[in-house]
Amino acid sequence: MCSTKSMGWLMIPLILGFFVTSIFIQVQIEDPTEVLTVNPNGATGTALVAYHAGLTSFQRDVTLAFARGLASNDWRCELTTVSRDAPTDLSAYDLLVLGTPAYAFKPAGPVMRYLERLGDLGGLPTALIATGGGTTAPTMSALANGVEEANGTTIELLELWQVAPNEEMHGISDAIEIAEQTGASIELP
Repeated sequence: MCSTKSMGWLMIPLILGFFVTSIFIQVQIEDPTEVLTVNPNGATGTALVAYHAGLTSFQRDVTLAFARGLASNDWRCELTTVSRDAPTDLSAYDLLVLGTPAYAFKPAGPVMRYLERLGDLGGLPTALIATGGGTTAPTMSALANGVEEANGTTIELLELWQVAPNEEMHGISDAIEIAEQTGASIELP
């Protein structure tokens, strides 16, 4: 017979497994939102900015900052989360922006499923934003490959970290400031 103490130790892996599984499922679920228009009278062009929010507000915050940067350069931005409700007809857009948190060194499942639903991007200029604790290169590579396979033209790769110092790659530490500056600097080829 097992003692109560040994039964408690046996329960720890079960509880930990349940917790990890719950998080894995949560990051793979779409979170539909309405389309928010930023700078509705923008004359530079129209950008569809679609992202997966993830477990924290970090991805949402940097994506909003990127959209503010675009708007400061007179872009009209339509901002939404990737879901079955997000626009899939890209004929009205001059730029596509996709944002994803890194999970297990890959883009979030909802972002990749959305990219598949978009189909052929027809050479549409695309900017990519990957966020994570500090290692986002494999995630960015997978997302960029997905855009290339969909016949998109990647014009910007922006990696931002919550834990590792952003200065290594961007010269400044504030991820929000980096995202806004990068959005403001976007120019079509």
